[in-house]
Amino acid sequence: MRYAICSSDPSQIADARAAGFDYVETWVPTLVRPGESEAAFEDAAAQILAAGLPVETVNGFLVKGLVCVGPEAVPDKVVEYADEVLRRLAKAGVSICVFGSGWARNIPDGFPREKAEEQFVSLLSRLGPVAEETGVKIAVEPLARVECNFVNTVDEAARFARASGSPAIGALADFYHWARNGETEDTILAARDCFFHVHVATMPNRRAPGMEPCDFSPFFRALSAIGYDARVSVEGAQPPEGPGRVEAFRAALDVLRASVRPESR
Repeated sequence: MRYAICSSDPSQIADARAAGFDYVETWVPTLVRPGESEAAFEDAAAQILAAGLPVETVNGFLVKGLVCVGPEAVPDKVVEYADEVLRRLAKAGVSICVFGSGWARNIPDGFPREKAEEQFVSLLSRLGPVAEETGVKIAVEPLARVECNFVNTVDEAARFARASGSPAIGALADFYHWARNGETEDTILAARDCFFHVHVATMPNRRAPGMEPCDFSPFFRALSAIGYDARVSVEGAQPPEGPGRVEAFRAALDVLRASVRPESR
């Protein structure tokens, strides 16, 4: 496994590097500066990379106004935006772009769910060729039901990824959302053929591992069962700045490595 923190703070990234993390996951607007000049993107990327860790994954895919489902959906604008973003991500060395953005895919009251599903599959089908061309895969992220009413489980994310018809569209599992929704290991097992990425944060307070008691073992048992041995990004409240932050990051890594089955460490 390779481990990361989610951050755009150079000081925080440097401490994570000192603690032994392998890469960083940052946010699309921070890294690629969509809609801004190529020079602005290059400057932003250089600042993050200067902290000493490669940026292998990103989240925070969509920006305000890029609605994916419902009567206000703007698929053409989303595809145009994604074309710029994925090409810049490829230049920065990014492999995975996480498609969470729950606000953008929340089904409005009274809008038919079947129609929303059609819209989402159609959008993913159009994003697939761009992802394939750039080499940056898109991982659909299931979110807690209290945050979004559409695509809430790992097997749902996998179903939509398959329906896209593109091998560059897949699913993600986030322990915090997975646990909050009461998912079982079966939802991860059902996604084994198109499983791309992992986020972790503790329950119930969404913190970095080690900052509160949390049993990750059922989650990692399922990951082991599908043969997942790629990246794990810590997406939760990070240890506070100060002389003990490097040690706290090391503790987070220790918790994760202890949760992973020996063959995947």
